Amino acid sequence: MERIKYLIYPFLIVAGLCVISCSKEDGFKEFTKNGEITYPGKPITVIAQAGNKRVLLRVVLGPDPAITKIKTYWNSRTDSLETPVVRSNGDTVNIFVTQRLNEGANNFELYAYNNKGDKSIVTNVSGTMFSDNYLSTVPKTNRSITSLKFSAFGKATIAWGPALTSEQFIELKYLNAKGVDTTLIAPSQSITTLPSYKLGTAITYRSIYAPEATAYDVLTVAPSTVDLTKGTYSAVTSGYLYSSTTKKLLGAAKAWVPSGTNGIIITSGDIGATTQALIVINPDNTLTITAAPGSANGPFTMYTSGLPTPYTAGWLNSAACNNTYDPVTKTYKVRYGISGTGARVIEEIIALN
Repeated sequence: MERIKYLIYPFLIVAGLCVISCSKEDGFKEFTKNGEITYPGKPITVIAQAGNKRVLLRVVLGPDPAITKIKTYWNSRTDSLETPVVRSNGDTVNIFVTQRLNEGANNFELYAYNNKGDKSIVTNVSGTMFSDNYLSTVPKTNRSITSLKFSAFGKATIAWGPALTSEQFIELKYLNAKGVDTTLIAPSQSITTLPSYKLGTAITYRSIYAPEATAYDVLTVAPSTVDLTKGTYSAVTSGYLYSSTTKKLLGAAKAWVPSGTNGIIITSGDIGATTQALIVINPDNTLTITAAPGSANGPFTMYTSGLPTPYTAGWLNSAACNNTYDPVTKTYKVRYGISGTGARVIEEIIALN
């Protein structure tokens, strides 16, 4: 009897498996009696971009050529939108959702359909809609500038004040070194460098606001103009200052201000910041030197002819100071006199950075 019992158990197991298998097969036949299930290819990706009272969904289609439309659901599937797919327009379908959105995050479900009505597996994405609540928080001004520095070799560096609320980018417009209108969209950061800039030409800028960096809609105010008179060049100077009572070597870093007239304003020698000279480059690269407008120690006269001689004893490079400009090395070689604050003669070789 024991042997019979052991033989019956395997038989029951095999019989049970046959029953289960037959049951599953019958169920599958019932499920697929109208044909196999077809799933159209789902989008490769869907990118949601924030908008002002809307959301843009950028749908990048997959390789399935049978896709004819995209259906989008939101608000827990209570709202929907159908968008036809036209492959001749490319592989990206832009869907603007504008109705019955909540300010802030919105969740979307997207399905791709073929011409038989088959739908793909769902693609989920979340996108932001901003409206009056957000708009009330956006600043009505552009970011401040703390400093402006120029390079004589066609570069400008702007140091910005603190970033403003929701500021994502700063848009700058200027002429590049070749005189071509240029627009630079720079991330909101502490310093922005214009790599190619035509010195002395206008720079305008404006802050760009949005709740997120990838937003489709952005907010701006009227552009601001950079005050070029607040900018400085940096330079390395060497030279000699002569006066009736003092003779001293000059050798230090120097800040120069662009004048806006193909020239620059400099502090005269080491006399002091209030005594300034305007140096203008002539077409033949000679220099015209006059008193800078508004110099506090004026009136005084700058002159380059009739200078007393000799002034070569203190500085061996004196003979090179012939009031010329080298456009390749961006070097000024100046020799001029000042009267009105005590007779002085300044000889300098100044190489701009």
